[in-house]
Amino acid sequence: MIVLIIKILAVLIAVMVISMIIDNRCFVVRTYRLRSSRIKKPVKLVFIADLHEKSYGKDNEKLVEKIKELAPDAVIVGGDLVVYGQVNRHYEKSLKSGQKNDGSGTDWMKHSLSLMKRLAQICPVFFAEGNHELRLEYYEELNAYDDKFREEMEKAGVRMLYNGAVELPEDSGSGILLQGLELPMKYYRKFRRTRLTEEELRGMIGEPDRSRYTVLVSHIPVYFPTYAEWGCDLCLCGHVHGGLMRLPVIGGVMGTRPNLFPRYSCGQYFYSAQTGGKKHLSSMVLTCGLGMHTLPIRIFNPGEISLVELLPADLEQEEGNGPEQNNSCD
Repeated sequence: MIVLIIKILAVLIAVMVISMIIDNRCFVVRTYRLRSSRIKKPVKLVFIADLHEKSYGKDNEKLVEKIKELAPDAVIVGGDLVVYGQVNRHYEKSLKSGQKNDGSGTDWMKHSLSLMKRLAQICPVFFAEGNHELRLEYYEELNAYDDKFREEMEKAGVRMLYNGAVELPEDSGSGILLQGLELPMKYYRKFRRTRLTEEELRGMIGEPDRSRYTVLVSHIPVYFPTYAEWGCDLCLCGHVHGGLMRLPVIGGVMGTRPNLFPRYSCGQYFYSAQTGGKKHLSSMVLTCGLGMHTLPIRIFNPGEISLVELLPADLEQEEGNGPEQNNSCD
C-alpha cells in the first residue's frame, strides 16, 4: 500500500511539473459577452493584466499576433506590467556603482514597453496601474522610475487612466464609459484587508454616470461588492494570477494576502447591488493574467487574454460562449 501511494504521488507531482512547464509558456483566449440596453453600438475589448515583464516569443510577438487577430476596438491593460523587485534591484545596483538614480534606461521594462508600443499601433490602449507600478510612486527612492514609466508609456501612445473616465471608443456614441480606479497602497496590505467604503470610492472617482454602461478597471478584485454598490456595470480586474494553481470545482488555490482558496480567482462573477434605490446586477471579469514574479508557478493555469464583447440588448448574436482552447506558446 505504501509503495502504491508513493507511485500515485510521484505521478501527480510529475503531472503538475509538466503542467507548470507548459502553462508558464502558454496562454488562452477566454471570451465574455455582455448585453445592456444602455449600449448603443457593439464594442470589442481585449483585456490583459499582470504581464510582469514576461515575453511570449521575441518582443511578445505571439501576444501581438493574437490580439491583432482578435481585432479589438481597444486594449485595456489592468496593471502590473513591471516587477517591483526588478526595479528595486536596478536601483540598488545603481547605488553600488555610484550612478545617479534618475530612472534612466528602460531595460527594467523592456518587454512591457515593446508590447505597449506595438499594441498602440493596432488600436487605442488604456492603462490602469497595478500595485507593482504604484510602489514606484509609494517609495520615494523609486520616484524617478515612476516618472520614467509614465513618460515612456505616454510616448508609446498609451492612455493612462489614473482615476479618470473616457467614452469607449472615444466620441463613438457607444454608450460605454471606461472608468479607471487606482487604489492607494494601503488597500494591498498583506494578511489583513483594509476596508473600502462606497463613500471613499466616490471620493476617488465621483458618482457613477447611470445613463451609460460603466466599465470600471481596477487591478484588485477583492472589493468587487463595493465596486458594484458604487454602480459599475462591469469590473475588469487582475492581481490574483488565477490562484497560481487551479483545481476542478475548487478553482484557484492561492490568494494574494496570502490566503488559500480565494473567493475571486478567475472567470466571471456577478453581484446584485442596490444603487440609486434600484437593484443593479454587476459583473466582474477577472483575468488569470499573463506573467509571474515571486512565485513563478502556473499549474493547470495558462496565461489569459480576455476578449470582452459588449453588445446592445436587442442585437442578435451567434450563440457560443466560453474559452478559446487553442493555446499559444513561446
